[in-house]
Amino acid sequence: MSKLTIQNLHMHFSGVRALDGISFNVNEGEIFSLIGPNGSGKSTLFNCINGFCIPQKGDIVFNEIDLLNKKPHQIVKHGISRTFQNLQNIPYMTLLGNVLLGAHSRLTTKDTLNRWFSQREREREESLALEVMDFLGIANLEHKYLSGQPYGIQKLVEIARALVCKPKLILLDEPAAGMNDQETLEIAKIITEIRDILEITVLVVEHDMNLVMSISDQICVLDSGKILAMGKPDEVKNHPDVIKVFLGDEADA
Repeated sequence: MSKLTIQNLHMHFSGVRALDGISFNVNEGEIFSLIGPNGSGKSTLFNCINGFCIPQKGDIVFNEIDLLNKKPHQIVKHGISRTFQNLQNIPYMTLLGNVLLGAHSRLTTKDTLNRWFSQREREREESLALEVMDFLGIANLEHKYLSGQPYGIQKLVEIARALVCKPKLILLDEPAAGMNDQETLEIAKIITEIRDILEITVLVVEHDMNLVMSISDQICVLDSGKILAMGKPDEVKNHPDVIKVFLGDEADA
C-alpha cells in the first residue's frame, strides 16, 4: 500500500511554474530521494506536502487522508514531520530543549495549556526526546547549549526534533549539506537506520549524488518543475536526460 501519493501537482508563483504536473508514490518502508538542479521544485514540493504552500491543482494523500488545505500542525498529527535545509535550531537553548520543541509542533493552544498542567506529560515528552537523542548518539550532550556545537551535531538536533514527533514519514531537506565526508557517511547510516530500525518511511531531498545512490530505493529527478526521470538508482544514474542535466556539455565530450 502506498504511504504517500502525489497526483498531478501544480504550483506557480507569479507566472513561474514551480511544479508542473508532478505525480509519484512513496511506498511504506522506502527511502525515496528527490534530486535536481537548484530551482527544480524540490523545496516547493516539500512545502506543499507539509502544508506551508497550497498548490493550485492536484492531490496529496497520506494513508488515505487528503492533506490539501490542512495546516502544518495537523499534518504532523497525521504522521509527517520534516527537517529544514536552513537549520531551525535555537542557539541559546540546550540540545534537549531544542529537541523538545519538536514534541510541541503538533499541539494546538489548548493542548499546550493542558501540557503545562500535566507533569506526567512533560516527563513522557522528555523521556521520548532522550530516547531519540540516544538513537542519534547525542544524549550525552542533552544539557549542553547548542551554541558553539559542531555543525554536524546541530544537524543531528534538527533530525531529532523531527523524530520526536513520532512520524510515519519523515521529510529530510538536504541532510548532508555542509557536512564533511565522514559526517556524510554517518548521515547515510542514520537515514538507513531511521528506515530499518525505527521503521519510518523517508523522503529526502539531497544534492550529494554518492549519498543518494547509496541509500535510495527509488529516485525522482526534477527539472524546471517537471519529472525528468524516476526509478531505481542504477536506472536513474544511466538515464541520458539525467546525465545531460547534471553534466551538461561534459556528457557530449
